[in-house]
Amino acid sequence: MLWMITDFSRSQDLDEVFKDIENALRSGADKVSLRNNGSYSNQQILDLALKLKDRFPDKEIFFHNPDSTIIEKYDKFHFSERFFTDAINSKKSNENKVVAVSLHSNDMINQAFNEGLDYAFYSPVYPPISKPEDKRKTVAPKAMKNLYLLGGINRMRGRLLIEKGFMNLAGISLFYGDSAAEDISELSELIKEKYL
Repeated sequence: MLWMITDFSRSQDLDEVFKDIENALRSGADKVSLRNNGSYSNQQILDLALKLKDRFPDKEIFFHNPDSTIIEKYDKFHFSERFFTDAINSKKSNENKVVAVSLHSNDMINQAFNEGLDYAFYSPVYPPISKPEDKRKTVAPKAMKNLYLLGGINRMRGRLLIEKGFMNLAGISLFYGDSAAEDISELSELIKEKYL
């Protein structure tokens, strides 16, 4: 399954953001995290999330690093590792909400799932394409239910991971660029052929 994490800095306005996301979802992405870079208000991102949910009811749209107001109004969230405690507390307070968190260690992944979180990201599997200054050590990929591999995944690396038994992939750069639709479609079809 493919999970898009947005990079709003690559778009001129929210209409273009919507088109980028629509392109990814139509090409085979299953989930999207709306990661605001500070260019838009929480209300604008919430409106975008609701518009996407309405247009793509079979896809999951996540609000990235929500504040308490958004947690009251929305139902799917993706927290950064620095908000790990908030992710856990959000799930405990709202068991019907769907909560994901980005993590960088096995121990934290186990803790996240033991605490009842729905999804986790494990990164960086490869040096991140969208963050060339990121010098963290890469992590060995692992397969777990609802665990998504993240970091430096492009079409070739995605194919390699899928062939090695990993079906949950996430990314930023993978979902942008001239060949994004073809890349997403190819990886999505390969996942379906091998695992679904």
